This record gives sequence, C-alpha cells and structure tokens, in this order.
Amino acid sequence: MSWTSAAILLALGFVNAQYPLEQGIVPNDQYTAAPAAPPLGTDGWRTGRSTFFDGSDTFKNAYIARGAGSFGDILYGSCEYASVRDGVARDYSDLPFDKGQVAALAQKDPDYPGSCGRCYEIRCQDGLVIGNGTTPVNIDEFYYLATVNDTVTDDYGRTFPGNSAFNQSEQSVQCWNDSNSIFVHIIDSCPAYQIKNGVEVQQLWCNSDIYHFDLSYWAFEQLAHPTYGVMMVDFRPVDCYTHESLVFTPGFVNATIYGDQVETGWNFGPYFLHSANFWLPGAGVGGSNATCVNVATQVSYNQTGSGGGGLGFSAVNGTDAGYQPFAGKTTLDFWVKSNSTGPGDETEVGYPKGTLPDLNVYLSNAEASVFCAESLELTSLTPVGTQATANGGTYYHFQIPFASFNCAGGSAGSLANIDSIGFGSNSNAAYASFCLDELVLV
Repeated sequence: MSWTSAAILLALGFVNAQYPLEQGIVPNDQYTAAPAAPPLGTDGWRTGRSTFFDGSDTFKNAYIARGAGSFGDILYGSCEYASVRDGVARDYSDLPFDKGQVAALAQKDPDYPGSCGRCYEIRCQDGLVIGNGTTPVNIDEFYYLATVNDTVTDDYGRTFPGNSAFNQSEQSVQCWNDSNSIFVHIIDSCPAYQIKNGVEVQQLWCNSDIYHFDLSYWAFEQLAHPTYGVMMVDFRPVDCYTHESLVFTPGFVNATIYGDQVETGWNFGPYFLHSANFWLPGAGVGGSNATCVNVATQVSYNQTGSGGGGLGFSAVNGTDAGYQPFAGKTTLDFWVKSNSTGPGDETEVGYPKGTLPDLNVYLSNAEASVFCAESLELTSLTPVGTQATANGGTYYHFQIPFASFNCAGGSAGSLANIDSIGFGSNSNAAYASFCLDELVLV
C-alpha cells in the first residue's frame, strides 16, 4: 500500500471512533488465539453519569421538535463494529451485540484509550443528577424531555415515574431497581467537542469532570425511564466473558486483536468496500469465526491511486502511557485467505480461490499519522504454514517479526508509538475479498 493509501485510510476514520462461509478443517486444539486473561481488580464500583443515544421510532417521534437525527444512531459508532452491506450498515442486526448491550464512552474518561470492545457493568443510582463537581444539573439549561412530554411510555409500556426535584429545576431519578445491573460493550465514543454545521460545539455531558457514558436507549431503559434523559450510575469494568471485575486504569487491551471476534481494546476499520463481516461463523481456522471483507478500488470511491480497500484495527489513543499494545512484542501472527468460492463468484477476479491475497501490511499511529518505515507485501513473504478449508480454499499462516517493519527508521520511531495495523489490497479488480483470523501480537 502506498503512503497515500495509508493516509486515506486514516482520514476515513479507521481509527477513531455477517454471512456464512465454508468451515476450516484445522483441529480446534491445534491453533487457538484465545483472548489473553485481563488483570482482575477488586469489586471496583465507581460513580458516574449516563445519557443515552438512539431510540425507538415511537420515542423519538414524541420529541421530533428536538431535531431530526438529534438522538444519534448506534449503527455508526467510532469503533465501526457494524457489519456492512453495499457500503452501509442497514439495521440493528448488523451489530455484533444486542442493541440493549452497547454504549459509548466519553473521550475525557481516564480509561478511554483502547476502549473499543471493553465491557462494563452498570447500575442506576437513585436521586439527584450531578452536573460538574457536586452541583446538581439545572434542567432549565438543556433540552429536558419531561418538560416537552412526560406522558411517553418506554418500550415496556411503563410510564414516567416523575421528577421529585422538578420545582427546584433539578433532576431526581427514580430507578426501576437500583440493585439491578446491565452489561454493555463499548462501540462508540462521546467526544468533548463536535463539528456541527461547520462550527465546533462543546458536548457538555461528555466534557465535564464526571465520568460519563452514553448508553444505548435500550440499555438505558432497562435501568430507568428514558424520559429522564440522564441519570447517575454505578459502574465497573468487567471481563466480557466472565463478568469478573477488572482493574480500572489502565484499561485492558488484548494482545489478541482478532480471536473469535474483534477483541477488547480494538476497533474494526474496513474501508473502500462493498461489504464487511465483523464475524462469520465457521469461516475461521478450525471452524471458528473470521472477519471477511469484499473491497472495491480506490478509483470507485473517486480517489486517485492504484489498489483497493482493506481492513485495519486500532487501539484508540493506544500509545498513551500504560497501554502501548505493540511495545515489547516481537512477532505479528495471523492467518489469511481468499474469500472467493470459485468461478462464478464476483470476487474470483480479485483473489482467486485458494490463492494468497495480494495485501500490504503496515503499522501506524493513527492519531499522530506516523508510520513504520516499511510496509510488507504478503506475496513477497513465505508463510510458515497453510491449511486447506472444507471447500478447497487455503488459509496461509504468517509469523512476521516486527523488526521487518523498521519502525525505528520511520516517522513512528518505535513500536511504543504504534497503535494500529492495516491490511491493504493491491488488487485493481472491482471486487476482491479476503478473510483474517487469529491475529495476535506475540
């Protein structure tokens, strides 16, 4: 991939913030990329605050005067976790997680670096909602839903319990049950500032001294009525698989980037594409999940340059102290294959079934736009092994020394300044498809 292509990838936001295929035949106990065990903490409960985004059509239509699109959309989060068809995510089934189990994390929160895919346990806190410091929020200073319409029911048919502090222009929340908790995956970020109509606007909730979440509407309504709009919460980071409490900071970033899914700490960044699958059951090595993309050309996206799209992974702000997932690692280990099913498949012209996809692999720091000196073409490297798939395709196994990328000789300076990896297609075919699995920093 050219430096121009890499810069386009960064500009497209590959770092901010599902269709069945053939099954591999490697024994499950031969090659595994099980996620690393995160550091366990104490019970770890902390106090924060939460708003919500998106919502049912019925609920959003009740507040239509707030403005079209003002509630946001969970399909287009900065972690880019939705699978894509014809260039877009179409509905909530394209998300890898239930819409009631997702949230955004404020960029100002201390454990924001590497937050994509991280899991939290959250429960509602009865009582006054705090703005900054210890001062209760003033409901006259923001679009307070209950003032506009307090008769709207939630998706369970429950009515608004009321605000006992309304006459003081404050908000007191009555939780459904303050001992109940939910578990959410981070799929988006809540920025301190956004550009709206060409003007930089402060996001007050996400730019305060209170730790802040933006839960999905469906997560929020499990804890309190959405007409409240904002509530105080107790929260703690947890292991996504066991729900055990984790250390708060630094937040956990997995050395396995893709195991059975994009693992904790990493975003999913396909670009210049026709479709992208976050996880495909049975498509991976040994019949596990894999991630597969069908990429287009740069020219088809009105960009100059040769080659096509690709797939990247990034730990947002991952070079912050205490994170640095590439530091101290020696080898990049992964499996890759063509995703063509053979003659008649539109992607056969790009990467014929069974052949090694012509990809460039490169390392970068997404936020600083710096790179290692060398990007590597897979077709110039020798795989350490191959494995036939059930339909006659082939997985290629690579173990690439990080020294081959010469980070010291590039603008990045060292692996400690790297937080992103990209796989860019060199094909100029209109359709070229490939799958990645078991992507691990060793």
